[in-house]
Amino acid sequence: MDHQNSRELNHTTAGSEFSRHWLLVLVCAVGIGVGVSALPFYTQGIFIEAWVADFGWTRAQASLGILGSTLALAAALPFIGLIVDRYGLVRPVMVSLLGLAVAYVMLGLFVQSITTFVMLAMLQAILGSASSPLAYTRAINTVFNKQRGLALGIALSGAGVAATFGPALISSAVAEFGWRGAYFAMALFTLVVGAVIVIVLSRLNGAKTPVNIDAKVAAEAFKVARASRTYWTIMAAIFCLSLGLGGLMIHFIPVLLEIGFTQNDAAKIAGVIGIAVVLGRLLVGFAVDRIFAPRVAIVILGACILGVLALATLGEAVALPAAFVIGFSVGAEVDLIGYLVARYFGMQAYGQIYGRQYAAFLIATGLGPVIFGAVRDASDNYTASLFLAAAFMLVSTTLFAKLPKFQPLSSAA
Repeated sequence: MDHQNSRELNHTTAGSEFSRHWLLVLVCAVGIGVGVSALPFYTQGIFIEAWVADFGWTRAQASLGILGSTLALAAALPFIGLIVDRYGLVRPVMVSLLGLAVAYVMLGLFVQSITTFVMLAMLQAILGSASSPLAYTRAINTVFNKQRGLALGIALSGAGVAATFGPALISSAVAEFGWRGAYFAMALFTLVVGAVIVIVLSRLNGAKTPVNIDAKVAAEAFKVARASRTYWTIMAAIFCLSLGLGGLMIHFIPVLLEIGFTQNDAAKIAGVIGIAVVLGRLLVGFAVDRIFAPRVAIVILGACILGVLALATLGEAVALPAAFVIGFSVGAEVDLIGYLVARYFGMQAYGQIYGRQYAAFLIATGLGPVIFGAVRDASDNYTASLFLAAAFMLVSTTLFAKLPKFQPLSSAA
């Protein structure tokens, strides 16, 4: 009888996860959208053309800021994972959103050369590091179990909202105030929205209460995870995927401009990526609760590879569907990191494991635009870069196919 009652209680608890924690999911979505991994990343392509015009930089040079910021964020995240495990979500997020706003102001004031640009981009990443998905997914994975994939998908769709509206809004700000003024506008926006986020999070126990972690158990769990082939296969798959998608995302607007679109039309088509990111995160989150997650990844990547190859060969005619499948794949990408870490390795060392997996994702995301831009500079068009991105994603697909079956949910949670 006790076993039966336990099963009924677990079923009731799973069914009520969203009713009890919907506000946490919503606030996490807003936080991820305004955070260091979303708004600055999805709007960077708007600034590239302005920097090329103002400073005479190459596109590869203009992409060095993304590389510097992602490397700095990658270095900080393992420490941020430990901080979030210990202090919860509210205080780290509050400090990071304030730091992110300060960094925007400094970028608007002080960028004069590649050196100052890269240094300030790195500072932006470090100051804003706790506003990355690591902190928010820690909170989501802690309170969700049966509906974990969908909850992560909804929360991470905040980045898709940033990708949908960010390019058009920042493009308008650049046109109205110049690129330096656009950075000041981003700072003000981050301060206002960040204040709301912190106020709401401070009222949610799931966000403000630190998770009780046994340091020895966590250290052993991390050691076991790092010694497994699965840990490194996930990291390699995400790394190759991010090399391809990182270059595509940052250079997508320049690609569209090259094949004949106006700046305004290119920004609108890039906005489709944001819509697709939202749909990708929601549908992938829903799917991985029901279908083996690596299989979901393989199907999505196959569609993305076809879309990129079509863009490389057919150009303007397929720009819209290509934008959609690229965005859909980006939507799946970060979802998969948090979900796979929680399902394969559990929550005891989540911050440390996720921090390193996400760091690999960030390093590749930073390298991708530089490689993409360098290949374009060498070949005088983006065709070779698009083929290279497709090749990276093909390798990622092969690696996802090698992942083993999950442990039973009760063992992985």
